[in-house]
Amino acid sequence: MANVYRKLATRGGEGGSQWDDDVYEGVRKVYVGQDLTRITYIKFDYVKFDGEVVTREYGTSQNPQEFVVTQHPDEHIIAVEGSYNKVGLIGTEVITSLVFKTSKGRKSPTFGPNLLGLVNGTKFEFEDHGKKVVGFHGRAGDALDAIGVYFVVPSLTPPLPPIYKLDAQGGTEGRVWNDGSFDAVKRLRIGQDDHRITYLEFEYVKGGKSEKLHHGVKGGTTNEFVLDFPDEYIKSVEATYDKPNLFQSTVITSLTIKTSKGRTSSFGYTKGKKFVLEQKDRRLVGFHGRQGEAIDALGAYFAPLILAKKLPSVGGNGGAAWDDGVYDGVRKIYVGQGNDGVSFVKFEYTKGTDLVSGDGHGKATILGAEEFVLEDGEYLTALVGYYDKIFGVDEPAIISLQFKTNKRESSPFGMDAGEKFTLGENGHKIIGFHGKASDVIHSVGVTIVPITE
Repeated sequence: MANVYRKLATRGGEGGSQWDDDVYEGVRKVYVGQDLTRITYIKFDYVKFDGEVVTREYGTSQNPQEFVVTQHPDEHIIAVEGSYNKVGLIGTEVITSLVFKTSKGRKSPTFGPNLLGLVNGTKFEFEDHGKKVVGFHGRAGDALDAIGVYFVVPSLTPPLPPIYKLDAQGGTEGRVWNDGSFDAVKRLRIGQDDHRITYLEFEYVKGGKSEKLHHGVKGGTTNEFVLDFPDEYIKSVEATYDKPNLFQSTVITSLTIKTSKGRTSSFGYTKGKKFVLEQKDRRLVGFHGRQGEAIDALGAYFAPLILAKKLPSVGGNGGAAWDDGVYDGVRKIYVGQGNDGVSFVKFEYTKGTDLVSGDGHGKATILGAEEFVLEDGEYLTALVGYYDKIFGVDEPAIISLQFKTNKRESSPFGMDAGEKFTLGENGHKIIGFHGKASDVIHSVGVTIVPITE
């Protein structure tokens, strides 16, 4: 079963330093300390997925009170209430109260200064229809400046591995839109006028296929940002939102995109309140938000990094380049042969629980194509082949291909003649193919990832 982790934005002030505990199996205990004006300290005992208990703490400890979450079997936190206010001479906003609610109907004491149960400041609540809180994030220095939560949203369908959904921030008007999560973001088109971001168009990649989705209203100036797919991904999007003069709605006013290759590009006008869409050690794979005459709000999906390595193709330089992309594995291989070499290849890949059929490359002949089918638990570890000049073709072509798995070897498809090559690395498996082709296969390369099974 796959999980989506919904990350709610922090409530509170912007002081202190950012902290993020990420997600766990659950929360076992919470400890909260306070002084006369604010929450000064918080500590969590988390249970990891392997059963180990880890502790994370922030702020300044002052005789903290303990709340045991797991007094009953399967008990967990389902909601967090609190408040924040400006305290001190400089009026810094900090958390002034916290209450934790569990799935068994229990509530913690009201942590923080309160007189007859009355709390001080702006109230907030984190709750998602009884879903389980599995982690916290926030800001802290001498006290607890801000706090946010992670909810787990179980799913019986892909995506695999888990996806993080960062809630949309910005205005609250406009229609909700949700692109969902993809394998990657390949290209963005950003439209702006003199005050706001008016239009967004995304080109996503899923299963080797591209899909374009757009939101807002075209007009004004449009700029394009292209990623070096598949070797570059979006690490973060920094944005601002404001209610420009003469406009009734709060909208996104600027976007700054940062990538894994250190590139940064800004669009719009940096005016208003700032927020950042970012999840440590993960890549952005989709967007959601609100739209009207402009982009009212923006959120994002993040997925774990793919530690894929693209090994250069081997063979001749003829034909047009092709690249099937990156998948979880390979399930079936089709190889067609011509008179003198390999004329056609096609691969069927696995992505989560789905089978994805790649495009055919080269030209199938009347001889048809032979198949090599992998079993459950079997994966490709190496590709062995030969390339050489063949009659009637200017550039060298692939003469023979043979596939090696963690369990066996295929028969050679073609003739053992010409220059031999082997593609693959110890401790890695093949999860994609690329190369060049015309009426024959001129070259072939592979994409690999470390074996984790």
